[in-house]
Amino acid sequence: MNNSITKAIQLLEELARAKEPVALRDLARGTNLNKATAYRFLHSLWQKGMAQKVGNQGFYALGPKLLVLAEEYRRSFTMRDRVLPFLDQLVRVTGETAIYCERYQQDSCVTIERRESPHQTRTVIETGVPRPLYAGSSALAILAMLSPEEIASILSQRPLEKFTPHTLNSHKQIVKKLDEIKRRGFAVSIQERHSYTTGIAAPCVAGQNVIGSIAVIGPAERIKETGIEKLGKIVRRIAAQLSFDLADSSGARPAAARLRMVK
Repeated sequence: MNNSITKAIQLLEELARAKEPVALRDLARGTNLNKATAYRFLHSLWQKGMAQKVGNQGFYALGPKLLVLAEEYRRSFTMRDRVLPFLDQLVRVTGETAIYCERYQQDSCVTIERRESPHQTRTVIETGVPRPLYAGSSALAILAMLSPEEIASILSQRPLEKFTPHTLNSHKQIVKKLDEIKRRGFAVSIQERHSYTTGIAAPCVAGQNVIGSIAVIGPAERIKETGIEKLGKIVRRIAAQLSFDLADSSGARPAAARLRMVK
């Protein structure tokens, strides 16, 4: 990739991680650029609306043009029309937030669509933020469907960060959990990715390929009261319906060929 483009992307990623306006000096330090170089790229991003200046003290934040691009991405997402009815169904049946994730590159997944719970107390998850395949129900539901060789490769690529005290971060523990997911047909994550949150997910497949997962997420205590096994069977059933819909609508072409897979 062009070096200038890489530097500009690094600055945008640093702004996204911060979640608040960031001083020029901190952006330069976080991206290993000198201040003059960082300023030059930020100025170009500002001219295109991808970054914005906040106040007069040299602070920057993400710009509104990124929202336009994000919406265009969502509109071009070929799975969207097929996924949304199933997410709506999950919310109606469970009362919890429903999400659809797809695999991102080799070792991550990203939430593409969500429908929020009608409860005042509910779990909200960001869309478009990659996260590792070894933590969280949506991620684990995808990981469990891969070959043992691919699982081993993914788990060996990066240190297994603990997001909460409940995150599994040993290969043996994760592989044992993946075996359980394959047996049950759905994944359960209790405070493994976010404290006080439980997620229940099942994989979505097209032919022989796992393309993503759908899940319900919510406050751990409320999910427990509703019943993890009960919710797991619901999520598994609706994920199977979505998978069948994808296969049934593919015609002569394999379903996987119609899907925009993120690489």
